[in-house]
Amino acid sequence: MRVGAANPLPRIRGWFQKIQANFLRPLHVLRLCRRLTEFLSIVNEATHGASPWPPDLVERVVQYVLEDGNADLSVYASATADPLDLGHALGVIAEGITQQDFQPSARKRAKGCTRGTLLIPINFLSGNARLKFTPQHNLNFFPADERHYDLSIRDARELATSVLEGIHNRAIHWTSLGNDGSYRVQAAIAYSYCLSRFGKLDDGNPPSKWRNGKDLASGVQIEILKHLANVAIIDSPLQ
Repeated sequence: MRVGAANPLPRIRGWFQKIQANFLRPLHVLRLCRRLTEFLSIVNEATHGASPWPPDLVERVVQYVLEDGNADLSVYASATADPLDLGHALGVIAEGITQQDFQPSARKRAKGCTRGTLLIPINFLSGNARLKFTPQHNLNFFPADERHYDLSIRDARELATSVLEGIHNRAIHWTSLGNDGSYRVQAAIAYSYCLSRFGKLDDGNPPSKWRNGKDLASGVQIEILKHLANVAIIDSPLQ
């Protein structure tokens, strides 16, 4: 019996990933910080302080921004240092989509900021860290797969010092995200991109190319994205 030709798509995808890993380096990477109080304190001290940075401040950056620097960190590629950049939006949704209070069934989220983000130019990582393109490590929001990188840190304190200098000199842009509408803006940017890429987004009948995640099926990912973007308030249902 004649054996059919193997599906070429995985091989093509592998070639594309090798090209992206070797040649299409991001210009900026997004790092999301979950401890907002510490994040804002670090940003404030970096903005108004100056080098040499106090050792305790450097250690806080290592702890709260770099997660102690002992393991690879998830970061997302962004073309610009603007928080309205598509890469920023996809990364924000990918990092937060499994939060319990993001579920459509959750109670209304309290107002106030909940996360902070840093958009770090790639040159700030030179010598202190290494980027590896790892779409397979983006777990639960398929559209962000091709933006995901692992950041391996060689010297956490040197990188923390570079981060402080970057914030101080306004080379590293930061933003805070909350339930006052800023998450909705990020979700709307991501939703618009997904519409252009996949067409109609029906959580009951998700696009065939949209991959299930580790914890969230493709339809659930779309349902949460639509909920965060609050598309119901502008969607006109068919009669």
